[in-house]
Amino acid sequence: MVTIEQKLLLFSKLLHQSMDKKYAEELEEIEKQYEYKLQKNKEEVDKEVEAIEENARKKVETGNTERISKAKINIKKESMSVKEKHFKILMEHFKNTLNEFVESEKYKQYLLNLLVKLSEEMSSIDSDNLIIYLTQKDNDNFGLLIKHELESKYKYNNIAFKTINDNVIGGIIAEYPEKNIRIDLTIRAVLEENESYIMQTLYEMLEAGEHNGL
Repeated sequence: MVTIEQKLLLFSKLLHQSMDKKYAEELEEIEKQYEYKLQKNKEEVDKEVEAIEENARKKVETGNTERISKAKINIKKESMSVKEKHFKILMEHFKNTLNEFVESEKYKQYLLNLLVKLSEEMSSIDSDNLIIYLTQKDNDNFGLLIKHELESKYKYNNIAFKTINDNVIGGIIAEYPEKNIRIDLTIRAVLEENESYIMQTLYEMLEAGEHNGL
């Protein structure tokens, strides 16, 4: 079976390949913008707290505590908003990087590596009818190669090819209509499966920068 761990491994390799100098510079710029924004918000809240403390001599303590609490909640909300914005920027950049990747020479080997993973999954399925879904571009460029690999290495002879929407970016879907089995190893599927992991990693990185910088 193609396990989540195996998909994560493929994704990690792809992520590592995309971490070029340009990406590192852009990510560093995102971190700087985040730290600047957070520092500015902190200064504004500090001023608010000072004002509250000054007015505390004239107002009921309970009311002041409530204002301080609201101020802290506001900065937390702002902090989360900034993180979400940077996550969207990162994901958009990453998708652009993936689009560049499928145009590179490394993408051919990536597809061949996917066939190895698919063969592990297919070995437990008792069916001779196999449908392979590729983007139109991948079908034009690699359809014959994939067909040859499946026939020569994995002994599949009854293979049909169909095209899928380019929005999947790239990768392969294998389907056994008789068994109602569909194996999705498209780049979009792997990216979506790991979106929470990417988000958590980014948030942890930003929070580390927050603690170190403030």
